[in-house]
Amino acid sequence: MPPRVPFRRELPISRDEHRINDRIRVPRVKVVDENGVMLGEMPTLQALQIARERGFDLVEVAAEARPPVCKLLDYGKYKYEQKKKQNKSKSKQHVQQVKEVRLRPLTGEHDLETKLKKAQEMLLEGDKVLITIFFRGREQAHKEHGRAMMEKIKKTLDVVAKVEHEISMTGPRMQMTFLPKPGATAPKPKDPAAAPSAAAPKTQPPPAEPPAKGGPAGDGPAGSPAPVAPAPAAPSAAVAPPAQGEAKEGKSSKRRRQMRRWRQFDGKHDAKDIRIMLQK
Repeated sequence: MPPRVPFRRELPISRDEHRINDRIRVPRVKVVDENGVMLGEMPTLQALQIARERGFDLVEVAAEARPPVCKLLDYGKYKYEQKKKQNKSKSKQHVQQVKEVRLRPLTGEHDLETKLKKAQEMLLEGDKVLITIFFRGREQAHKEHGRAMMEKIKKTLDVVAKVEHEISMTGPRMQMTFLPKPGATAPKPKDPAAAPSAAAPKTQPPPAEPPAKGGPAGDGPAGSPAPVAPAPAAPSAAVAPPAQGEAKEGKSSKRRRQMRRWRQFDGKHDAKDIRIMLQK
């Protein structure tokens, strides 16, 4: 009767990237200790015994080698450090996105400057910028305004970006895509106070006139003009209140004007009817 083959329980599938400890099935391995010193080739069971004595895991680091190379290390700490390095490298990476700036053919000058400043910030952050000009109704018959605006935008963003896709029409939308230039920096803002002073020419003050040798007679020294006396202030006229007779004349003249207007525009009423109407 042939000898019975011993039963060998299969270990569960592990999600680890490396085979460790009992998962190493080869009979012999090369061992590197925790300090990086090569211990040489030895049986796998002996390498496991050395790892347990020193309080480390036996981790297979080069499975393609013959025999495989294993290292003594703390596998939990090793995985934590590897995950920390991956997270740090991901935080430094920037995923490029396409961000859209929408305009109209009749967008004002100041609104256009504000949106172009925002587009420059997006380009400096490493994102692409899609400029879209939307035409409505009869604006589609005057697409030359949109093309002129696109050319202006192209000149403004030329410092920090280059054109990826030229002007294209997609229905009522005119679009152009910009790509950030490598190593581009933000343009320096212009100083409005320094520009007029640099452009203005230097003017010299006019030469002072020499004093006259002889002058009119006066109390001051020779050559000084005679003092001018200030003109007397005109007396303020007192406003008298209107008399009682004048107030009555003003009322009667007002009534006469009203009666004339009535006669002019309505000939059906006589003077008596008009007086009655005015008294009401």
